[in-house]
Amino acid sequence: MGERTTQPYTCTLSETALKKAEVELNEDPSTREEKLNHLKEMFKTKPDINFRQDDAFLLRFLRNKKFEVDRAFKSLVHHYQVRRDYKEIFSNYRPSFMKTFYDLNHAMVSPGKDSNGQSVLVIKPSLQNNPCTVLDCARGVLVLLETLLLDEDIQVNGIVYVINCELFDWRILKQANPFLMKKIVDSYLNSVPMRIKGVHFVRPSFLFNGFYTIIRPFLPEKIKQRLHFHGDDLETLHKHVPSTILPSDLGGQLPGYDNTEWTNKILAAEDEFIYNEQFGFIKSKKKHHSKN
Repeated sequence: MGERTTQPYTCTLSETALKKAEVELNEDPSTREEKLNHLKEMFKTKPDINFRQDDAFLLRFLRNKKFEVDRAFKSLVHHYQVRRDYKEIFSNYRPSFMKTFYDLNHAMVSPGKDSNGQSVLVIKPSLQNNPCTVLDCARGVLVLLETLLLDEDIQVNGIVYVINCELFDWRILKQANPFLMKKIVDSYLNSVPMRIKGVHFVRPSFLFNGFYTIIRPFLPEKIKQRLHFHGDDLETLHKHVPSTILPSDLGGQLPGYDNTEWTNKILAAEDEFIYNEQFGFIKSKKKHHSKN
């Protein structure tokens, strides 16, 4: 699969997304290659990392950091640091290992976009009658996010989370220790170059409030300012996310949760995740000393 690095980049951005990228992310098609080359030059300062070098992959990080090459480089290094250090999250990090989670239908990508062109990820966290752990669910959503990033328009427009907390139970709270949650939050915010444009919590219970108390110290101010707590008031939710692209339990016009299409897309991306496994920090060879 090494031939990917030699394939020339072809921009697949829609006209609308390209205009947004130029205005919001400082993307300029005439200097895009220059920025990519600058980023690749910086790889020489970290010889202990085997960087993935195909332009389509690197552009995710440049867009996420508004084409500020130094910031994109730091983000990319952290991307590999997280994968090296958080083995419980990134071991067996392939869609095929997450299928049990996807089969539960607790997370779906809405078939429509909001008024800003942003994809909407609806999540209904619950461990009731659920063979998965909090870690399993977090890993499943991470793989989903990385699959979403294969779409260049999503790299530019970003996503909005809608989290229905009505089935949030004590099992989640029991497993959500601060040590693990710090790693999960770090992975979501600093490892995957996704633009998070808003997070909407619906029907948060006192158990959820306990969970939020645990994760809040790990959230940057920028993300805290994009959190919305709606309680049972679905009308305020619909001011941000139209009911036409929400399931019925959120006052929407969709019949229910159906992630079949995206589950198929995720599973079809298995080779992409396998390909990624060859990159990252280079394992040092242990020296064997002769006993003679």
